[in-house]
Amino acid sequence: MSVRGLGWWDAEWITERVRVTFVPSQHWSRRGLFDVNKTLWGGFVIEGSRSRIYHSGDTAYFDGFAQIGAAFRISTRPAPHRRLRPRLVHGEAAHEPEQAVQAFVDLGARRFVAMHWGTFKLTDEPLLEPPERLRSEWARRALPLHRLNIPAIGETLNLGGTV
Repeated sequence: MSVRGLGWWDAEWITERVRVTFVPSQHWSRRGLFDVNKTLWGGFVIEGSRSRIYHSGDTAYFDGFAQIGAAFRISTRPAPHRRLRPRLVHGEAAHEPEQAVQAFVDLGARRFVAMHWGTFKLTDEPLLEPPERLRSEWARRALPLHRLNIPAIGETLNLGGTV
């Protein structure tokens, strides 16, 4: 297997029709005992013949979403959206549901796919709180409901050929 390290904004063709670009995110990194924040943390824009999916992985909200949105026409954003308590511990690593919606808007994406909720009981929040807050923020902003996808735990979602 061939492995290539990428810096932010570097891209690699992984097949003739699929390209992956490593883009910034807001998180921390650690691979050993003494290397905190010595490596880049990032997300990926996966471009196929019919769409572009932006997968940020874990990230806090940051102004880079608008920059990524300006560089790519994002069709789908699988988005982490969970509240991590205590906020002081997780503030630079994850964003809350309301911030996930703002990131979606900043990106100019066409489709939001909720992820990273209800999988593990890592925090004090009720398991169903993140999707409830996400729906509430979506409605508050009067965003089109057909663009919001919150799969049930274990549900498979057909993205309709979006890669």
